Amino acid sequence: MNDWRNLLLVTNVVFSFLNMLDAVLYSRLNKRIGIPDHAFVLGTGVLQNVMNQWQWLPQVIILSYFCPKGMEATMYALLAGCHNLGNTIASNWGALLLELLSINPNGSPGEGDQFQNLWKASLLASVLPMITVVALFQFIPDVKQGDRIVDPHETATRDSLWKRFWNIRDERED
Repeated sequence: MNDWRNLLLVTNVVFSFLNMLDAVLYSRLNKRIGIPDHAFVLGTGVLQNVMNQWQWLPQVIILSYFCPKGMEATMYALLAGCHNLGNTIASNWGALLLELLSINPNGSPGEGDQFQNLWKASLLASVLPMITVVALFQFIPDVKQGDRIVDPHETATRDSLWKRFWNIRDERED
């Protein structure tokens, strides 16, 4: 059984489930079952932050296993940059989704109807990250934590698209 995949699989599924609970808040179902808003928001918010950290840690560690010796800082910077880019793209798509669902509050009194479809946006935003669960089996290697993933003597550019295009061979391959 693969420790990396299992950890990422469980945290992604739990995180999506916790995000789906936002739809419960937006549809006011929590009030109907007797859970006050502040308790519900605090509880789900804390658990979402814990899941975020459990997702982040294995990503940093597994990427350090993938990178050649001495390139760990560069790999971490790439991970942070990709993470930030992903958040920016998600925010923009989220804004478009809110626009498409006619969720455009402006702070004026009596605009509660603006939030009628908010639970739908939240539910969609919770389900879409489950795509990564499918990708885990393709992108995360079938190894246990602590196992060597790549040869420590390999170069960072071994068998890269650039080298394949120009038919360049690594001197270590000879």
